[in-house]
Amino acid sequence: MSKLKFLRKISNKERYLIDFSNLKDNIFPHQKINSSKSKIDKIISFPEKGIPILFPKNLSFFLYKKNNQIFLDKKKILQKIFLSQNNDYPPFKNFVNSGETFYTNVSIKKKFINTINQISTYNKIAIKKIKILNNKYKQTCSFQTRNIPHLGHEKIIEQLLERFDHVVINPLIGPKKKGDVKFEILEKSYQHIIEHKFKNRVSYIPIIANMFYAGPREALHHANIRKSLGFKNFVVGRDHAGAFNNYRPLDAYKLVSKYKKKLKINTINLKGAYFCKDCKNIVINFSCNHKNYQNISGTDFRKKLNNKKLFNFADKDLQKKLHKIKVKLFV
Repeated sequence: MSKLKFLRKISNKERYLIDFSNLKDNIFPHQKINSSKSKIDKIISFPEKGIPILFPKNLSFFLYKKNNQIFLDKKKILQKIFLSQNNDYPPFKNFVNSGETFYTNVSIKKKFINTINQISTYNKIAIKKIKILNNKYKQTCSFQTRNIPHLGHEKIIEQLLERFDHVVINPLIGPKKKGDVKFEILEKSYQHIIEHKFKNRVSYIPIIANMFYAGPREALHHANIRKSLGFKNFVVGRDHAGAFNNYRPLDAYKLVSKYKKKLKINTINLKGAYFCKDCKNIVINFSCNHKNYQNISGTDFRKKLNNKKLFNFADKDLQKKLHKIKVKLFV
C-alpha cells in the first residue's frame, strides 16, 4: 500500500492530473491527448464512446493553449453526458463548477511531472499483471466495484467463476465523493474475501482513474477503459457508477444492452443481487421463480459498519475485522 502513498495526496481538484496521465497512456480508446473539438463533439454524440475528458480553465498545474478552447453548454453536458434532467445532481455541478469553457489539449508544468509519472507507472504495472493473467487463463473477467463486498457481490463473483476461469476485482481508485469507501479499505476488504473464499480464482488489481458518477453513460466509459487494459469481458452492475439515487436501478443495464454490439468488449449485464425470502438465498438477475425479493442495501451496510454493528448480508469475519480499524472507512 506504501506504493500508493502519493495517491492519498491527490486532492479532488488535482484529479485532472489522473485524466492527463490516462490520456497520455491511451487508457481512453476514443480520445487522445490532443483531440480536436470535432472529436469531442463526436464522443458526446455517441454514448458508446464513453465520457469526454475535458480540462477546466485556470488549473495551476497545466499550461493552456489559447486556440484550444471548447465551449460546452451546461444543459448539453447534463443531458448528453450525465443523461439527466437534475440540475442539482452534485457530480454534474462538480463537472461544471469552473464554467462552460474547457480545453482538450494541455501540457503539464514541470512541478507535476513526477505525479504524472507515478500514476502512469502504477497503471502500467497493473496492465502487465492483467496481461499475465490473460496469458495464464483462457477467459478472464473484470469486475468494477467501489463498495465493501456484501454477500450479493460474493454471489456475483461465484456465478462469474462458473463462466470464466478467473475474475479480476478491478476498481477505479483515486479521489472519490464523500461517503465512498477509501481505496485502502476496499483493498483490505477484497483481499480478505479472496483469501478466505476464492483463493487463486480471483485477483485484486485496481487501476488509477477517475469516477464521474455519470451512471449509465459511465458504464460504457468503464467498458472502454477495460478494453484498453486488455480485458475481453466486463461486468456492468445494477446501479453502475450512479450516486444520490439520481438514476433508476436498471438504467445502466438498459443502456449498455442497447450499445452492446458497438463495444469492443463483451459485457455481462446484471440486474443485481437480491435476497429471496422464499428461497432464503441470494439470487442474481431475479433468477428464481419467486417475487418475494429483498434489496441488499449498501446504504444500510455502511451505516452498520460506521456504528460497528453487524449487517445480515455480509461476511461476519470481514465486518469484525473492519470494526477494529481505528481510521474512518469512508471518505
